[in-house]
This record gives sequence, structure tokens and C-alpha cells, in this order.
Amino acid sequence: MSIRKEAQESDFLREVSLFDGMQDKALSQIFKLGKVQNYASGQVIIKEGQEGGNIYIMIKGKAEVSVKNPAGEKFLADLSRGSIFGEMSVFDAVPCSATVKAREDSSVHMIKGDVFKKFLKKNPDIAYDVFCTLIRLISNRLRRINLAFSMLEFSSR
Repeated sequence: MSIRKEAQESDFLREVSLFDGMQDKALSQIFKLGKVQNYASGQVIIKEGQEGGNIYIMIKGKAEVSVKNPAGEKFLADLSRGSIFGEMSVFDAVPCSATVKAREDSSVHMIKGDVFKKFLKKNPDIAYDVFCTLIRLISNRLRRINLAFSMLEFSSR
């Protein structure tokens, strides 16, 4: 019976792009690395500038990503079930680049970065899949940013 419960608890990981195509056994192992944290609506999950190093995955609820700018706060994105954030700080050791705040009561699965990196070292096949997916995700983000800048450049002429 615990296997079935465990599978249900880790089901949301199938919706996380970083873990695309992973076997259920690997997803179950990844789930066990972290813990579920609950946040009330309006509560800050991570704050821009704070020390990073953890991976966060939305299980339930909604959150928003924003950054400070001279005019105040700039909204960047909405997060919902399966959204992953904080992952960049695990690998680049740079403070968090944005604030993530719960828009409604939310549950988040948090994995400490050092625990995740140790897991990847012990599981090179999973690490290869994660890094290939991470490179693809970052490349897609960079392409979107390049496109946005090229459109700004074009419209300012």
C-alpha cells in the first residue's frame, strides 16, 4: 500500500519539464530527496537576492515571479502545478534573481541543492537526462529573450 501512496505523492513530478521522460522509480527517488512546504496566499517563497541553492516545484496552488526595478516591481511569470523554480541557483551558486510569492495557498516540493547534486553524482544516467533537459530549457529561455530584444530593437528604429 505504501508504494501506491508514494506513487500518488510523486505524480506531480511527471508534470515537471526537468524530469521529462523519467521512469517512475527515478521520480520516486527524486521525490524522497525533498520535502513538501505549505505557503499561505501572499507569503514569499523565495526573495530576490537571498542565497539560493534549492529547487522548488509547485504541487498545488499558484505563485507569481517578479523582480525589483526602479519603478517598483515588475511581474515576470505565473507559476502553477509542475512549475520549477530556483533550479539555476543550484548550479551557479548565485543569489536568487527574482521573488516568488504565493498568489493562493500553495504546496511546494523543495529539494536542497546539495542533496540533489549528490543524488546526480550517484546516478549518472539520471544526471545525464537532467542536464540535457536543463540545457534545452535554458536554451529555450535564451532564444525567447533574444527574440524579445530583437523585437525591441526593431521597434525602436
